[in-house]
Amino acid sequence: MKKSGYKYQIEQALLREGWEIKTIDSTSVWWDDEHWEITYKHNPVLSFYLYFIVDPMFEGEREKGQGIYEVKASTSFPNDWNDNRSKITSISMTKRKFDDKLKLFLEDVKRFKKDHL
Repeated sequence: MKKSGYKYQIEQALLREGWEIKTIDSTSVWWDDEHWEITYKHNPVLSFYLYFIVDPMFEGEREKGQGIYEVKASTSFPNDWNDNRSKITSISMTKRKFDDKLKLFLEDVKRFKKDHL
């Protein structure tokens, strides 16, 4: 993973909180740019998935990582791009202030950890 950009910032923030990326994968569905399986290193039973969801309004040829609409943490794989049944938290990528959004995202992940340990 390159050492800049929003994916790197999310990865580093999760690592600082004791989480680690177990796997990085993608599926053939149009909205799944990439998803990560995240586990808590002090209790690997505690885990969630992080999805990088493609903007449904994106037009044209898209390269991997381009046109991301939302980053969603979820306890299971969603049925579609707007399935929130098992959502923990998310980061909207449509507006600025990513650092503020990442901070709120991490607070929700901490709450998830506290509620499930």
